Amino acid sequence: MKAVRAHRPSLAAIVVAAGSSTRFGGDKLLAPFVGKPLICTTLEAVCQAPVRRLVLVCRLQDRAKMEKSVTQAALPRRVHVFLASGGPTRAESVFCGLKTLADNGTSDQDWVLVHDGARPLVCRALLKRLLAARDAGDIVVPVIPVGDSLRRTSAGGTETLDRRGVVAVQTPQFCRVATLRSAYLNCADSASFGDEAALIESTGGRVATVEGDAQNMKVTVPGDAEIAEAAFSAKARTVVGFGYDVHRFVSGRPLILGGIRIASERGLDGTSDADVVMHAVMDAVLGCAGAGDIGGMFPSSDGQFVGIDSAVLLGRVMADRRIRRLRIVSADVTIVAERPRLQNYQVPMQRRLARLLGLRSTDVDVKVTGNDAIGWIGRGEGIASLCVVTALRPR
Repeated sequence: MKAVRAHRPSLAAIVVAAGSSTRFGGDKLLAPFVGKPLICTTLEAVCQAPVRRLVLVCRLQDRAKMEKSVTQAALPRRVHVFLASGGPTRAESVFCGLKTLADNGTSDQDWVLVHDGARPLVCRALLKRLLAARDAGDIVVPVIPVGDSLRRTSAGGTETLDRRGVVAVQTPQFCRVATLRSAYLNCADSASFGDEAALIESTGGRVATVEGDAQNMKVTVPGDAEIAEAAFSAKARTVVGFGYDVHRFVSGRPLILGGIRIASERGLDGTSDADVVMHAVMDAVLGCAGAGDIGGMFPSSDGQFVGIDSAVLLGRVMADRRIRRLRIVSADVTIVAERPRLQNYQVPMQRRLARLLGLRSTDVDVKVTGNDAIGWIGRGEGIASLCVVTALRPR
């Protein structure tokens, strides 16, 4: 008789990202946040815990953009990500996430972290505190003391409130899947509750608390995003990568620089499209991660790279797991060429590189200089390019 292996509880996460972001003035979760959409940072932060399954609950109209954001996030290989469409309230969105977990192999014995998509700065220490307190109550929530004085306003004036014992509640909120599912099924008005702790408490459950983190702030208005970006950057390490490439002119090929076709009688010789600018950029990006160079990643001896568009190669570099852990901040490119004249192409190259690197155009600079008629570049025999990329590497 074959032995039946008992289910070993694992950890899942539900990230709620189905709000309308009205006070932000745009979709805050897809807004740029240190080089990526904000939601990427939130997903990466939650997965500092040993999460196995993660449900991202979003609005139906945002689904395609959220799917793309998931591919941009540097998530561990162990994490299986599922998307679900949210409801009109937070509680309904969380319930949609629970159903998606159930449809994808999550047991009632498993545990779940429910987290706000707009809290990108949850730290590993807070996650450890939550997981360590799993037996302290039916749900464990992080809290921080309220430091400001409190007043209640009304048409008749204001009154002072006693802040002693008052705390602000954060996410993630941590409980067993069965506990949360039961609370939804046993509460007639589950959609009205603002968080999971209030819902579980309404059905007789015990709420336990752990020390929260003041930096685990929720981004609500644009000013919050600036503060959160500064906090993220302060905890990251700045890294710099340098790239250099050079190709000689050859007849019978188009001239491609920075992903832009240049009017020229000659192109550059090389295995790919010989885009000397893209090659320097790729090496600089790889340098930020200590990930070698394009010769190692795309060897010229491999026939699949013959004539390939260098923008495709840059896309593969950006998709590399080592690169996805970085937050690229800026790129500074210098092209050294006597001919052809490139001044009219600088802005198109700048915009193309910015799109490929996930940056704003203002974060990319493309400069053009000659070699003062010195050497083989000065004689117009080829083109060289140099690039410096600055990035943040989260600690």
